[in-house]
Amino acid sequence: MTSRDSGDPGDIGIVGAGRFGSYFASQLERVGHRVHRADTRDPDSTRERAVTRACASSIVIYAVPIRALERAVIETRELLAPGALVLDVCSVKVIPCALLGRLLPNMATVGTHPLFGPQSAPVSCAGQRVAVCAFSGAIGSAAGEVAATRVEALFSTLSLNVVRCTPAEHDAQVARTQFLTHFIGRGAMRAGIERLALSTKSHDALMDIVDVVGNDSMELFEDMAVFNPMARTVRDEFLAALRAIDEQLAARERARDRADTV
Repeated sequence: MTSRDSGDPGDIGIVGAGRFGSYFASQLERVGHRVHRADTRDPDSTRERAVTRACASSIVIYAVPIRALERAVIETRELLAPGALVLDVCSVKVIPCALLGRLLPNMATVGTHPLFGPQSAPVSCAGQRVAVCAFSGAIGSAAGEVAATRVEALFSTLSLNVVRCTPAEHDAQVARTQFLTHFIGRGAMRAGIERLALSTKSHDALMDIVDVVGNDSMELFEDMAVFNPMARTVRDEFLAALRAIDEQLAARERARDRADTV
């Protein structure tokens, strides 16, 4: 890829050089994109220059936790190029998409959620899924479709499988997939469930879940619950189901105890 100015379609800025931001930058570089990384936690001597360069890119990706997204955008939005395409990669979408639309009303903004990471796709993310949500205020409009199409073109260079959805559709589904999986895995961890010699394949699968969620931060887990409007409903439904199953088993135990005393 030839070196050109910030209008180069391959010129990408990533604000947030944490675990996922650094990983995603390396994936983009792997297929030839020029990536400028920056983090608000960088030393003062290098932070301003790095953030300014990243935000001058034609595509800017905010790879920060959702709890830090608003502050990151407010602190850097004056540095964004007028025609930049702005993305987030948060694991929830209703709140981030609304936030981007409110803080950047005159810019092309698209919510995305890569359904993979450095543990599930350490070498290459090719073939993995990514959700793409055009900003809700622009869905169906020409501008919203153009922005989403640009994002799909970017992700096609990584050979990702794009799933188009609205922010609400996204949050409703991931509350029952990603969040519920992490909820079960965190519960198993806290209960001290571990791999044992007398293990079944289903137990091994549960331990695989524990291994995955154990490598993610508690911050990520809390954010995917607190900032997803659907997570509380799914959690309540799941806990109610567990209580019903527990009561079913308790009733059978009481019946057994009565039979033993006869």
